[in-house]
Amino acid sequence: MDTLDSSTPFSHLICPQERYDIDKNRKVIKVRGQTYHEISSSYIGDDAEDKKSSHFRRHSLFRWNEKDKLDYHLICFSCRKNLIVGNPYYFHCNYCSYNYHKECVESPSLLFSLYHPKHFLQLLWLPEIISIEKIQCHSCGDTQCHSLYYCSICEFMIHPLCAKAPKPKHPTTIYNRKRHIHTLHYFPRRSTLVCNVCGLEDNNNSLYVCLPCDFVVHQKCVYLPYVIKVSRHIHRLNFTRTLPYKELTNCGVCHAKINKNYGEYSCIKGCTYAIHSKCAMRKDMCDRKEYEGEPEEAYEDTEMWEEVSVGIIRHFSHQDHQMRLDKMIERVNGKTKHCQACTLPLYVDGNVYQCMQCDFILHESCAHIPRLKQFILHIHPMVLKCGERWFSCKKCCRISCGFKYACTIPGCDWVLDTLCASVHEPFDHHSHSHPLFITSKQNTFKACSICQSETQQPLDCLQCNFSLCFHCATLPHKTRKRSIFEAWTNSA
Repeated sequence: MDTLDSSTPFSHLICPQERYDIDKNRKVIKVRGQTYHEISSSYIGDDAEDKKSSHFRRHSLFRWNEKDKLDYHLICFSCRKNLIVGNPYYFHCNYCSYNYHKECVESPSLLFSLYHPKHFLQLLWLPEIISIEKIQCHSCGDTQCHSLYYCSICEFMIHPLCAKAPKPKHPTTIYNRKRHIHTLHYFPRRSTLVCNVCGLEDNNNSLYVCLPCDFVVHQKCVYLPYVIKVSRHIHRLNFTRTLPYKELTNCGVCHAKINKNYGEYSCIKGCTYAIHSKCAMRKDMCDRKEYEGEPEEAYEDTEMWEEVSVGIIRHFSHQDHQMRLDKMIERVNGKTKHCQACTLPLYVDGNVYQCMQCDFILHESCAHIPRLKQFILHIHPMVLKCGERWFSCKKCCRISCGFKYACTIPGCDWVLDTLCASVHEPFDHHSHSHPLFITSKQNTFKACSICQSETQQPLDCLQCNFSLCFHCATLPHKTRKRSIFEAWTNSA
């Protein structure tokens, strides 16, 4: 690696680790139950004084550049942040073999920072690294660090690298007329104030306030989109401000009550559907894009077939031949026939569309499924495809050769069979007397009440402890002889 001035050590600078070791005047200070040490000495050494003292410095710092050639995993020993960030060059200690940001080496014991202009900040050192959620950098939110700046009056904490950033990540004021009519002012202290937009009490996020209006908002919530599309509802949702006179409604995602004192996202078409702001911003719910002013997609309006005459259609999946509507049939030429779309036997549903020239058959219900669909657990639209190879459904893991819904976004591998894609909320199932909903978050597993297998985001009952996996939810109700679920129960 190329170096800058690497042959000569920077003898006037002290390695942060050695600076802590030789500081005999350091005081112990408790920060939220954790023991830190105040660093009162300078980061600039005095060679003459060092030679007089009993603890002559052994550490030599060398300056390195060309960060673009760094191993991405190299971190600063002081703040535990990646060396890629910060100044164009960094320091390496030849004695302890640690690397440091320039900002972390050149950290004065007392610092005035634009992040906390009210008081000076004291440099602290933690001898043994530990991750504690209560001790977080007010700027980046990281919990692991050896050094930090601290204000004992306000309990404000920040990394040296963050404290000395040329431009604060938190502007002093924010003006966003769509969010609030007045200018919002940065509130530098950690606080338990509740955000008027998301309704959360989160002291790890920077707050902005309007004192005359008693309005409080997280910095990240200031710029939340106003019109969004979510996976759980066919229409778009727009942000609705506090409505004190509005009746309490249940969130369409977590199904808890929506507090009328805070904002929500509700249907732009006038449906009663509404969700918490925090639920709307979940990664499996929304892509966080702004859709205000953009035309809305027509998911369920896409026609799958052309009506030739009464009872005769030409389906997009079988365009060479016409298909005729017939009553339910079970066998053709003595063989059990299956629907080309869902692959289930024909007897599990009502009427069918049968090709007038070959053995291609569809359930009447399968012939009418939409070409474009929004699945309740995927944020991207999905398009219906047919005539392709075998595939594995993302939700039930069944191997199928029928029709499939595939994500329209390049690189996204979401594929569903038509049975799982048809699941919606509320979901009524003959095995349970109450409607079912998806209540758990992504990567949350529960045991299915029918097959006992662990499944991610099953369908849950809000009134009792019942969960149903997508595989069981989409099995046919009956075989030729009896109910599948009756057989399952008796065998158990």
